[in-house]
Amino acid sequence: MADPHNHPVLQLEREQKFDLEPDAPLPDLDGLLRSGASRVRRLRAVYLDTPDLLLIRQRITLRRREGGGDEGWHLKLPAQEGSSQEGSGEEGSVRWELHAPLTDGPGRWRVPPGHVEAVAERLGEVWTDRPDAERGLVPVAILRTHRTEVDLLDDEGRVAAVLCDDVVQAEPAGHRWRELEVELVGDHGSQDDLLGRIAEHLAVQGVRPANFPSKLSRALGDRPQRAQQGLPPDAEGPAADVVLAHLAEQVAVILGREATLREDGPASVHKTRVATRRLRSALRTFRRLLDREVTDPLRQEVKWYAEVLGAPRDAEVMRAAVLADLAELPSGLVLGPVADRVREELDGEHARAHAALVEVLDGPRYAALVDQLVDLLADPPWRGRAERPAAKILLPLVAQAVGRVEAEWQDLREAEEAAASGDTAGLDLDDRMHRLHEIRKRAKAARYAHEAVAPSFGQDAAALAAAWEKATEALGVVQDSVVGEERLRRLTLAAREAGDPDFTYGVLVGRQLGVRGPMLKAGEGAVKAALQREQDLAGE
Repeated sequence: MADPHNHPVLQLEREQKFDLEPDAPLPDLDGLLRSGASRVRRLRAVYLDTPDLLLIRQRITLRRREGGGDEGWHLKLPAQEGSSQEGSGEEGSVRWELHAPLTDGPGRWRVPPGHVEAVAERLGEVWTDRPDAERGLVPVAILRTHRTEVDLLDDEGRVAAVLCDDVVQAEPAGHRWRELEVELVGDHGSQDDLLGRIAEHLAVQGVRPANFPSKLSRALGDRPQRAQQGLPPDAEGPAADVVLAHLAEQVAVILGREATLREDGPASVHKTRVATRRLRSALRTFRRLLDREVTDPLRQEVKWYAEVLGAPRDAEVMRAAVLADLAELPSGLVLGPVADRVREELDGEHARAHAALVEVLDGPRYAALVDQLVDLLADPPWRGRAERPAAKILLPLVAQAVGRVEAEWQDLREAEEAAASGDTAGLDLDDRMHRLHEIRKRAKAARYAHEAVAPSFGQDAAALAAAWEKATEALGVVQDSVVGEERLRRLTLAAREAGDPDFTYGVLVGRQLGVRGPMLKAGEGAVKAALQREQDLAGE
């Protein structure tokens, strides 16, 4: 049990699990231990792991459990190899358990730091060498247990062990089973032979040790092995499995990169921001499978967080781009302290934006967002069709995302044709840029939709995602040039106010304009090619 100061408590757990048929009578231990008081508990445990199930593959379990006398955060670690306390099988399992209490209010899903540190210490380089995004801990299973606890008393009337008669319902797999669990208590935990004698006593009554070392391993089935082999959800399985795997991957990136965001680590903002975009896009593309009363507000909160991330990222990108352009100019075209001004202005902007980001990470709104993200995975708000085969349900939704690009593209082509025939006034630059920006946003959604299903659907989806990525990258350069032009004009005004030459800023603006034309052409060509690729593959 945790102390009242919210400190984690480490204790040794010695227990044994047994399989029991649903209608079998509860076995007795008469002659070995007497039955004492009994209690009925209703437990809900959410197990967290990395998306590739690293913890369970290393025999580590992390859960947040509500209900029972020891509700809280539980981290279970196998006893160190070679230890006198290492054991499993017929004589039960021996594990260290780290316990911390639950918290109320925003942030209830934040894994206690001590638990994360214990995982890192146990796994060593297996953990620390992983990219941050692969260390995000997300829900992988939920177990609801109806438990009947019976105290087992020794000859002196002391509680020697607790017998738990558990009826377990696993989600999302839907498995249901019954098992017995016997855990030694207090000083009896050091009696190496007691669990063995209990197992022998139960074996006489036909009760055998469980085939699975833990409830979680039973609930997950072959998922850890599939994850280790890099096997995705089956395209013939439920659509929910494919979508949930993609959502979990994005949430893991968002949560896993929080520490490096605080440290302003390389690419941390960019990769987190991309994960927010993919998450929002998936919630929109696959919204027919989800309860929008839950997911629409979440999309808005993720959008808010993405905007917070955007400020430091934009300054970061602009600084790198302008300094790279400046380095390519002949020295005769660089008049005044241009590089110093760019660094001063954009470094200051980045520092202010990063400080604001850290403030957000420490605030209640972000803590509430974390809870919403984990709740999304722990209790997905599926609608009925989500249980239908992925190939039948998801491909039409991906096609709709592509159709939205095609509609915007067709509108642009028709407007250009009308202008060319003299039926309407020509498209001005602002209108054209706006239309292309909308096409880029739709193309990103198509790209992300294909990326979401590609692990399960194979090479065609991956190839189409790559085609749309080419289009969005080219049009992204165009959009960056628009933003860059505006930033450079502001830098020009700042230079004038300081009495510095503004000539070089004009040259840099010219370079932005020079990039725009070729990349517009490349982007339009890439959109056309991606749409053609969609048609070709659809016709095969």
